[in-house]
Amino acid sequence: MIKRNWLKIKLLVLTFVAIFYTVASAQFVNISVQQAKKMIDSKDYDLILDVRTKEEFVGELGHIEGAVLIPVQELNDRTSEIENYKDKKALVICHSGVRSRKASDILTQKGFGKIYNVVDGMLGWNLQKYPVTRK
Repeated sequence: MIKRNWLKIKLLVLTFVAIFYTVASAQFVNISVQQAKKMIDSKDYDLILDVRTKEEFVGELGHIEGAVLIPVQELNDRTSEIENYKDKKALVICHSGVRSRKASDILTQKGFGKIYNVVDGMLGWNLQKYPVTRK
């Protein structure tokens, strides 16, 4: 009887540990534009995902060279386009950090594990006078 209860307790503890690990690992990291720039300069990233509209992407604030554009409104249906980056470092950016946070949530829920949300967005990027392209 004691052995049986011990096994139940052990199983319960292992279940809680597994749930905690899953929840804890399904998060993203908020970073500043300065941290994002350092990652880009040192090539310590695999994907830059811009989640603004096409008009914003080529508009006044421009975009980071090499960024992939998938508007946040379309991200749920288009994650297959970036599936190869599921276990790689992805920087997610938008105008000011609001949509990129939502996109980061979507990506982590879909199993992307190394997501870095650029909290200041392209506004912060431009304030630092970091390079952009508008093509």
